[in-house]
Amino acid sequence: MAIKAEIKTSFGEKRQCYIRLNNIEANNHGVPATALFRAYLSSKAFREGASFVAEFPVEFKPDVNEKLWPQAYAALVEQEGFDQGDSDE
Repeated sequence: MAIKAEIKTSFGEKRQCYIRLNNIEANNHGVPATALFRAYLSSKAFREGASFVAEFPVEFKPDVNEKLWPQAYAALVEQEGFDQGDSDE
């Protein structure tokens, strides 16, 4: 699962990027979960092993009865400045 969105890269330019969830830290003790996302210039760049151009953590309150990945992506697109484009599996 991944999304496409226009973001400001670590190089200071706005680009349409391919954004993937890298990892999630969560527990079932009422503590917010943290998801770490990485942005790549394209899905091809990711598949070919290119470096990411931006990295950012997103905190969210997880529902431990539901899958975490969809919750993390939902929290990401709620962040200011994210304009979700097409999904890309």
